Amino acid sequence: MLLAATGYSIWREKRELTTETAARQALLARVLEDHASRSLDATQLALTGLADVAERGAPPEVLQALLGQTQASLGFLRGVALLDEAGHVLAAADPADRGVQIVAARLGPLPAPGQDSLGGFVAARSLAGLAPGDVAAVVPPGVGFIPLSRGIKLPGHGGEGRPALLTALLNPDALANFQELTLNDTRAAAALVDLDGRLLAVTAGADHLAGERLASLQLPTGPLARVRTGTEYGRWDGPGLRDAEQLGAFRALRARPLVVVVELSQDELHSQWLATMRDLGLPAIGLAVALLMLSGVGTVALHARERSLLQLDAAQRQVAERERELSAIFGSVQDLLFRTDALGHVTFINEGYARLSGHPVNQVLGRPLQELFGGSPAVAALFAVGEVHDARPHELRADWIAPDGKARSFEIHLVPLRRQAGVLEWVGSAADVSGLVRAQSELRAQLGLARSLLSSSPLPMSVLDRDNRYLDVNRAWEQFTGRRRSEVLGRRAASYLRPDEAALHDDRDAELLARGGEMNYEAVWHSSDGRRRDLYISKSTFPDAHGQPMGIVVCFMDISEFREAERATRAARDAALEASRAKSDFIANVSHELRTPLQSILGFSEIGALRARAEPRLAELFGDVHRAGQRMLSLVNDLLDLSKIERGAEPMQPERLDLRPLAVEVGRELEPLLSARQLGLGMALGDEDLVVLADPQRLQQLLRNLLANAIRFSPIGGHIEVTAWHDEEADEVRVDVADRGPGIPPDELESIFEAFVQSSATKSAAGGTGLGLAICRRIAEAHDGRIWAANRQDGGAVISLALPAARFGDTSPAPL
Repeated sequence: MLLAATGYSIWREKRELTTETAARQALLARVLEDHASRSLDATQLALTGLADVAERGAPPEVLQALLGQTQASLGFLRGVALLDEAGHVLAAADPADRGVQIVAARLGPLPAPGQDSLGGFVAARSLAGLAPGDVAAVVPPGVGFIPLSRGIKLPGHGGEGRPALLTALLNPDALANFQELTLNDTRAAAALVDLDGRLLAVTAGADHLAGERLASLQLPTGPLARVRTGTEYGRWDGPGLRDAEQLGAFRALRARPLVVVVELSQDELHSQWLATMRDLGLPAIGLAVALLMLSGVGTVALHARERSLLQLDAAQRQVAERERELSAIFGSVQDLLFRTDALGHVTFINEGYARLSGHPVNQVLGRPLQELFGGSPAVAALFAVGEVHDARPHELRADWIAPDGKARSFEIHLVPLRRQAGVLEWVGSAADVSGLVRAQSELRAQLGLARSLLSSSPLPMSVLDRDNRYLDVNRAWEQFTGRRRSEVLGRRAASYLRPDEAALHDDRDAELLARGGEMNYEAVWHSSDGRRRDLYISKSTFPDAHGQPMGIVVCFMDISEFREAERATRAARDAALEASRAKSDFIANVSHELRTPLQSILGFSEIGALRARAEPRLAELFGDVHRAGQRMLSLVNDLLDLSKIERGAEPMQPERLDLRPLAVEVGRELEPLLSARQLGLGMALGDEDLVVLADPQRLQQLLRNLLANAIRFSPIGGHIEVTAWHDEEADEVRVDVADRGPGIPPDELESIFEAFVQSSATKSAAGGTGLGLAICRRIAEAHDGRIWAANRQDGGAVISLALPAARFGDTSPAPL
């Protein structure tokens, strides 16, 4: 029975050792997971702040300074940079990264604006190492960074932002160092891995380097397979970071697809158990044999000893457990925890010192406490002779410049601990508030900058709180409103306005505070002297610590002169339109009335010419009258056409047609004019259909005017070229009518399309009314087309027509 009890005790010891080891690894996994999550969250928070500054259009020097401050305040970053969508580094904390270009896809999935993405392990020291052909791209195995990116939109032209990327480079070595310090055991191993089994940060005991991919972690019984099935934390037995059998614990990060694993070799656990058995098992076996030999001495003594051993064992386990708990707590605390003797010499300090200074803890033991804080006089004065009996708690502040040139600040709390009469010790803690001090200094600088910008702005600006009370106004606001800053601070913003004006602004402010963002609108303001002013008002909210709208920044501009000019322009435009309509009506009426007497003149001149054939002189006079009447009738017809087109008196009936037959028909119709001037006509119309949506009669009139214009200005015996084709790039049908005439002065290329305007180079010789090209432009514009003129390099002019291309078989359109 005694041997069986001893065997049970040995088995129980092994089970308890396994349970305690598993519990310790679970605690370590939780500590490492919390550290990794806080590191990623801090990086994400920093990127969010930088994104807000960048998207508001901060100057490059301000953004560059903020990137450097972010990297300095977050010691676990290798760098911080701003890249555009092509991979150009626009700004970076590391000077070597500035200006380089990389393939942005190497940083992992590119996030949408306002979103974050975490990439995998990248084997490079910095972004410069990713530049093509860069020798820095060759790095030792295991050296790299983990990119955390945020998509943003930089301010751009036209109101549309330019996509860009803010990227922070996490240093895997910083994460691995924290893992080493937390484990504090060379026999254990830990790592941060992604769900594909790739190591992102790993301790030296794992026998693997960051960037490697381990298939053993993805086995069906391994930690990654269990995380994919929804298990956030637990333990496993089997291969892990090392090929041998391991006792491990894992824990998934709270908001990232990453897993922390901690393991200890089963062989090492077995060795610890054997060592325990040598210390406890062998004496227990000897005791059992002795008890068997001395069983006659008495069962009572045996049971008493056994109970004592059990109580002692329980007490030892409790003490060991408390020590492990305290060690884990002290190791995970970021602040310094220390104890000194009465003279201020350090007798204990936690691992926080090693993380802050990079030096082992044993180097500081026995040294004066003030040496830890740059020789602080306040700390040294605390341990002056004569204060032992008057000791009381103290709160100190130590500020100094560290050897690396950085300003360091600590808040120190000391409490006296009396061990016995006349013997005094001190226990305390020190919190590193350097980042807080720098942040406060930067905040003061930013507030000063904001006040300077507000004060120097030439536009009136004010700042309101959530209750619409003035927090600040600038000098331009005082000058515009005639009110002093001291009189309005703390008062409601609309208190000095008319009730109707105040209601408008209060409603807009309530809407803006409810949804946040920006708002622009126009309003009317009446000054104290009764003057009416038109204002363009721009308002935007600014957030509080929780991201909710805390108040409103108001900026406005006096646009009274612009609005007055706009009203005057509108009135002038209306008057011009009315005059144009009156002119068109007058021309139409006059032209219509002229056609009847012209027809009589033409008729009588024809009759007179027939009857005066026997008298050549008289016949010639009737011929002159007839030709003058024809010219007058042509002018009247052109005026009527122009008037009808401008007034829309005759709606166009568009249809889909091939332009080429119309051009051929116009050329055949004007053949007598061509022959009379001995002109050659060349048509290059192509073999494919030139389909347009047009009124056939109006389009034929346009082509007839263009060709007649070319005939009129071409020299006798010259050549006219008509070219038509489909411009696929613009999806237009183009027609060019080119002649070999005198050309058009460059400053008149546009004015010849106005009514009654002719080129100064041709109007004295070719005649005409100056209406033909004006009618052509009106017809082209009515068909959503264009018409323009240009000079040929080898002499002559070319008139170009462009109409939107169409296709046969489409649904017939409604009349224009």
